[in-house]
Amino acid sequence: MSQVLKSARTGTSYWARNVVYADRSVIVLNKPAGLICQGSDPSSENKPREFDKFNGLLRDVKESFGLESLPYPVHRLDKATTGTLLLARNSPAARQFSQQFQSRVVEKTYLALVRGGEKSFPARSGEIRDALEFSDGRVSIGESCAAKFAATDWELLASSPTAPLSLLKLTLHTGLKHQLRVHLAHSLHTPILGDNLYARSSISEKIAKITRLPENRMFLHAAQLTLSRYRKSGPSKHFRLRIGAPIPRDFLAICRDAGISLDHIYVDGGLSVDGQHVDDVPDLEGRWLRKPPVQRS
Repeated sequence: MSQVLKSARTGTSYWARNVVYADRSVIVLNKPAGLICQGSDPSSENKPREFDKFNGLLRDVKESFGLESLPYPVHRLDKATTGTLLLARNSPAARQFSQQFQSRVVEKTYLALVRGGEKSFPARSGEIRDALEFSDGRVSIGESCAAKFAATDWELLASSPTAPLSLLKLTLHTGLKHQLRVHLAHSLHTPILGDNLYARSSISEKIAKITRLPENRMFLHAAQLTLSRYRKSGPSKHFRLRIGAPIPRDFLAICRDAGISLDHIYVDGGLSVDGQHVDDVPDLEGRWLRKPPVQRS
């Protein structure tokens, strides 16, 4: 079953089930596919209904957590991308974490199912530093003075023994529009499964024979966000908090059908402090907060 956006009419409970972490500063959701991370101006007469869904999300989170105002979106994920989406609970927190994103303190880790077997890759890992150009909503590799620097690191985690499919771990150092999609399709020549915009060839029959591919679904998942946090007391005031979002069911199903094994930290999500997995994390006052139970929609 495709992991797609459900109607916000289901109310607070739906978005509460998508929360993977919350403390006094931030709320992190496991974003479903199909959600545009941009709201609309309530006074606008020609506002797309898709934008209304994000406004509904913000209202539901505000009500669920008893916030004085709507939470602040600190970054965006593409409509088709699933995974970790960070909201700040107040204006000071929004400024703090926006600065972390702008200064690249935040580490962003993605998982992608890509079209290509093990022999498609020149090594087990590598770097892509191809600049990107933007024209009429499309993105391409470019070398002109208008091209923007883009940096992606990739690691081959596993490949299917029966079909040209592989699982990549991606580290996004810059956050340009469609960066991962273009780097994988045009630099590495292994487009993301379901990306019909940048892929230059049709899907192999071997893939179609072993698994069911949902329509309008691209398999790119923002698996982890790693932030810098600070305590007011304790032997180590600064720590790195990694927040993981569980992989969607349809992503897991294709991996299972293709014989691609997945580490439990990606299947279950979870938290780590300074690289060590934990069930609880300390907040800024040194108190310990428990993560919500994992729920899959």
